[in-house]
Amino acid sequence: MTTPERVSNIREEHAQKALLALVPGIVLDILGAVLISYGREFTALGYVLLVIGFVATVYGAVQLMTMRKVRGHVVECPFCHTKNEFQEVPEGDVRCEGCHRSIPIVGGQVVAIHQVRCGFCNHLNYYSDKSTGLICEECNREVPIALADGTSTKSRAAFESYTVHDDERPYDLLLAEPGNKDEELISCLQKMLALNRNQVKQLLEDTPVLLLSGIPRRKAEMLKAQIDMHHGLAEYRVSQQV
Repeated sequence: MTTPERVSNIREEHAQKALLALVPGIVLDILGAVLISYGREFTALGYVLLVIGFVATVYGAVQLMTMRKVRGHVVECPFCHTKNEFQEVPEGDVRCEGCHRSIPIVGGQVVAIHQVRCGFCNHLNYYSDKSTGLICEECNREVPIALADGTSTKSRAAFESYTVHDDERPYDLLLAEPGNKDEELISCLQKMLALNRNQVKQLLEDTPVLLLSGIPRRKAEMLKAQIDMHHGLAEYRVSQQV
C-alpha cells in the first residue's frame, strides 16, 4: 500500500522551483536593462536577456501561486495532536511528523488510541485497536492489553501477575533488504535506532545489516512488523552473543 505524498513536501518542491526561477530571472532583467542603457551595440542582447528574465520570473511566480493553492487531507496525530497533511486520504498507517509515532489508520479513519501503564516500571504506553501486542517503551517487557475482539494478549493469571514470558532468550533484529528506501522507512529507522538521517541512509546501503541485538522476541517481532509495513524486509533470530 503506497503512502500518499505529504503536502509539505509538495509545497517545498514548488518553493524550490520558484526560487531557482525568480532569482536568475530578476538578475537577467537587471542585466538586460543595464545593457540596453549602454547603447545600441548591446541593445539586442539586452532585450534577449529581458525576455528570458521575464519568462523565468513569470514561471517562478506561477510556482509560488501553485504552492499556496496546494491543499490536502489533514490527519491529526492521536498521540501529540500534530496535524499531518497528505495529498490524498491515507488508507494505511502513516508516520507523524511531530512525534514520529505510527498513526493507525483503517479505511481512511484514524483508529482510537488507548493508554496502559507498565506493571513493572509504571511507564505510560499507547496502543490501538489494531495492536496485537505491546512492548513497554521503557523496560522492554511485554504489557498485556485488551484486543479489539474482547480477548487479552495474555491469560487472566498472567495478566494479574505480569510476570509470564514465553521466551526469555535475547534476539537480534536484522535488516535484510531496504525495499524502496522511502521516507517512511527512513523515519521509522531513525526513531527505532536513535540515529540521524545520514546514518540511516548508510545502513540502507550496507544491507544486510544488524539493527539491534539482545532484545526480547516480542519486541523483535513488533519492530520487524513496523519495518515490513514501510516496505523494508527485516528478520530476527536468537542472539549469538553469550
